[in-house]
Amino acid sequence: MENKNFIEVKVHFTVGDISQLDEINALAMSDYACDGVQEFSIDEPIVDEILGTRAYSGGDVPEDVIDEVSDVASGKYLSLVYFFYQSDTALDDAKIFREYLKTNEKVIDITLEEKAWEDWNKEWRKFYKPIVVSDELVIVPEWQKEESNLSDESCIYIYPGMGFGTGEHQTTYLCLKLFMEIISELPKDSSCLDFGCGSGILGIAAIKKLSMPTQFCDIDEQALNNCLQNLDLNFGGCDLSGTSLVSRKKFVSDKKYELVFANILENVLILEKGELVNSTAEGGYLIVSGLLNHQVENIVKEYSEFKKIEVVSKDDWSAILFKKI
Repeated sequence: MENKNFIEVKVHFTVGDISQLDEINALAMSDYACDGVQEFSIDEPIVDEILGTRAYSGGDVPEDVIDEVSDVASGKYLSLVYFFYQSDTALDDAKIFREYLKTNEKVIDITLEEKAWEDWNKEWRKFYKPIVVSDELVIVPEWQKEESNLSDESCIYIYPGMGFGTGEHQTTYLCLKLFMEIISELPKDSSCLDFGCGSGILGIAAIKKLSMPTQFCDIDEQALNNCLQNLDLNFGGCDLSGTSLVSRKKFVSDKKYELVFANILENVLILEKGELVNSTAEGGYLIVSGLLNHQVENIVKEYSEFKKIEVVSKDDWSAILFKKI
């Protein structure tokens, strides 16, 4: 990594129309050269606003006050941190993005800070903790691999690459929940396609739990690099015959998979429908997500070639389990 610094823009939003925040996040990536976004815990400005004249200037905060702040904040505020680090103009990009955010009425506080790259792991680790999908599946950051008392078969170890999926986003979590429900339904010698793989969590789960040869596909080269890191972290030295990584530009749907993951946005699911339909074997399962709750009905109509088996939701997000019949 040539860059000596990275830029961190922390933003507190008032919770409202979640689709508007999704639009902001999409613009951050597409128009402002943001390299990643991550939710983080509330901090002093928000605490002070909630407590008002009761704000604490020092000393220990009573436990009942902590509970009060958490309850209020969870329903009223959303705090995100945007990272800029790849471009030579990262600092300027972050400043322009900050000015854009200042025009949004939902933003109540913004901070911008340039930090030395050697602080990166420390900063990133503050925002990431293990995610429990079920008793049999937990997503664990690589720095806790040696501390985990779970079996390797129950853990997906990852280097949480920014913007590539850490498992904590609702859509990734929901895809994994649906996958765990159908494990017994998938025949031996099944194969998997992780379309829009990001960090590779979903495909790695298929390899971990069912030894499925998996094709990982993404439009972003850095996502594929992060996916490769995670494959090595989980299976270094193991025989992964039949598993491969491919860029979206080179992907051709000339093979049928018994399990297909597509955790991408609604418009991309519609755009890529042909590839996903052609890639799913007869009797196979397609798990799609990246959907806000109100978008489910439209995707069910679009994917009429499939039978809708189940829809699961968490907060404002949903995932759909389809079966090709």
